[in-house]
Amino acid sequence: MISNINGFTVFSIVLFVFVLVSVANGVRIVPQGEEWIVQRLGKYRTTLLPGLRFTIPYVDVISHTGDHQATSFSTCKSRR
Repeated sequence: MISNINGFTVFSIVLFVFVLVSVANGVRIVPQGEEWIVQRLGKYRTTLLPGLRFTIPYVDVISHTGDHQATSFSTCKSRR
């Protein structure tokens, strides 16, 4: 069975794995309450808002992540 594997089959498998990893690296899920800054080749490209987002693998870099969730504080009156 191993003897039936030729160079084209090995190349096809390696190419398939490379494409699969590249697509997986390009899919980003930004959590609710966060915003991510994307840089392309060192320059600001866009801001990713919460949800399912796509980037170009190996070119786009997530440079900063910001937490923008509202924080609530409870206040209580001091008794004298």
